[in-house]
Amino acid sequence: MKRRALLAAALVAVAGAAAAPSRTALRGFSPTRAAQELDLERRLTELPQPSECGALLREITSTPHLAGTDGGRRVADLVAREFAAAGLEVETPRYDVLLSYPKRAELEIVGEPSVRLARAEEPIAGDPDTSSPAAAGIPWNAYAPSAALEAEVVYVNRGSAADYDALAKKGVDVRGRVALARYFGGYRGGKSLEGEKRGVAAILVYSDPVDDGWFQGEVYPAGPWGPLSHVQRGANVYDFLVPGDPLTPGWASTAGARRIAESDSEILPKVPMMPLSARDAAEILRRLGGASALPGWQGVATGDTYRVGPGPVRVRLAIENTRERREIRNVIGTLRGTDEPGRTILLSNHHDAWVYGAVDPSSGTATMISLARAMGALAREGRRPRRTIVFASWDAEEYTLTGSTEWGEEHEKELKENALLCINVDAAASGDGFSASASPTLFSAIREAAASVADPAAAGRTIADSWKENATRRNIRSYATGDAPGEDLPVAILGSGSDYTVFFNRLGIASMDLTFDGPYGVYHSLYDDYGWMSRVGDPGFRYHAAMARLVGVLAMRFANADVLPFQPSRYGREIARYASELARSSAGGPLRAELGDLARAADHWSRESETTERAVAVRLARSAPAAHAGFRRENDWLASLERAVSDDAGLPRRPWFRHLVYAPLPSYAAETLPAVREAAESGDAAAAREQIRRLTGKLTAAAGKAAAIR
Repeated sequence: MKRRALLAAALVAVAGAAAAPSRTALRGFSPTRAAQELDLERRLTELPQPSECGALLREITSTPHLAGTDGGRRVADLVAREFAAAGLEVETPRYDVLLSYPKRAELEIVGEPSVRLARAEEPIAGDPDTSSPAAAGIPWNAYAPSAALEAEVVYVNRGSAADYDALAKKGVDVRGRVALARYFGGYRGGKSLEGEKRGVAAILVYSDPVDDGWFQGEVYPAGPWGPLSHVQRGANVYDFLVPGDPLTPGWASTAGARRIAESDSEILPKVPMMPLSARDAAEILRRLGGASALPGWQGVATGDTYRVGPGPVRVRLAIENTRERREIRNVIGTLRGTDEPGRTILLSNHHDAWVYGAVDPSSGTATMISLARAMGALAREGRRPRRTIVFASWDAEEYTLTGSTEWGEEHEKELKENALLCINVDAAASGDGFSASASPTLFSAIREAAASVADPAAAGRTIADSWKENATRRNIRSYATGDAPGEDLPVAILGSGSDYTVFFNRLGIASMDLTFDGPYGVYHSLYDDYGWMSRVGDPGFRYHAAMARLVGVLAMRFANADVLPFQPSRYGREIARYASELARSSAGGPLRAELGDLARAADHWSRESETTERAVAVRLARSAPAAHAGFRRENDWLASLERAVSDDAGLPRRPWFRHLVYAPLPSYAAETLPAVREAAESGDAAAAREQIRRLTGKLTAAAGKAAAIR
């Protein structure tokens, strides 16, 4: 933040906390071209309208649209028609992938009399979308193996490694028993893998009202939180090891592609899993015996003290899920650039949903279509971007990030050569609190754009103004890992769980993930529908339109800038911070000297990059209008920054992931310095030192390239 003054002095725009309409300086633009860009942005932000977004959302969510179904194909066709009508070049690449569907999900408490569970979600009066039994379906987790078993239950809190360790210390044996786990505090696939390691017979996952129900506030339809009958569906694959089609790990599932056997896939779960509502989980919890729940494990599903068991309650579980190959279809809309058509900015959202998916992902889909219409209108006015903008609507994200992963793997070479960044909007709006996760090179660009777009709820204020006030808000769903301490406009670092993963973690393309967040207690449930959104999520659809405007500004700045508006100097400082933090930990302590060398190499890269940033900014300020062709070398350097800290050899135990600074944990939260950290935490100091040397060499080479630009 302190370096903004230096950059401003060099005539690189820094937005700060306020947006002045008369400003004619922008990061990466010469003064003349900055004025042209701001005029374009004023026109762009006039076009997306809340009513338009609301109408689009109603159409998208009119039926369930699970990947590989008729409903899913309906939405893909809708997106393709809209992209074509906007004037984009449209393609619909298709892949044959392994998906999963439910046939039977039964659960009962064994006794006299028995209690039948796994009940469907209850209809909401006044919301006709919740009244269809076919839409409600049954509670299921995709890819969970079919099973028929009977066993005692044990309560395992969040189902984390620490939770199982705590039970073991109390003498509670979970082997051969059904584990009952609360959702959140980690991804369901991580809970599944940990249960598999511990020898449980099956896992039941449920949403406790203490997290996303009445304990937090009013439940739908009176408020945003989940009713007692809501069920969180979802896949429980281990895509933190390898995302994408489980049968083509690391290569695209195109026609004729080699496929492995299901039994050879390392990401398909071996333990049955079923999601439950809080009302069903309460029937089990109130019958558990054994010791009282440990500190921090208490929920409010029953109103009584939770006990961990095991038993005496026993359950009979019957799951029948298919695993079958079906076709999925992405929709790719291209707005070709005028000057550098080979350079691309990728706008990313998925269109498949567990049921209606009004928030996740349909709010993002509506936003993407609205923005495509706006940019198409500008193109018809003769105001096409200099670089190409690609609108990518992915299929089967909810399964294993499948559509984006297969496309990224298929087009790896050209993407690594030409893609500049990925702007991902999975869920555009579930409230009014702006939240961003990104590569450090993009922190400033996001802040500056947020300071240029109006907050729709407050006249005279920008998104950045509201963001600053709400900076400490966190949502229980978030997998983001925090920004550096003390930031007024905090940008988190990227974990996983959405479609930027293949571009960022594998291909080394700078990425960001944006949302307007808020209380959202109906995640992956029947109630995530148009009624919820129009009543409590984003009444009036103002933040849908605001997201279209914000993404449009960001995309146009990268598409039109003379010098790409990355901030390379921030990266080194972040890496140095991670190395120092690891050195202070118990695992990193024995590597303190080597981690110190890594931190110094990162600081050196930061200083060299900052010097180069200032030099380039001075040259840009002195350049003639439309002198962008003279900055090709600088732009090549800026576009390569993410790949500078990636390695095609990948991480030691999961080589699909190639980024050496960030990778997802089984919880989906971001892990920093993953190869170094994982070796250190396993006690393999020699391997950790080798990984430190690998990354230090990368940073030293990157510093040399930064100096060469001057």
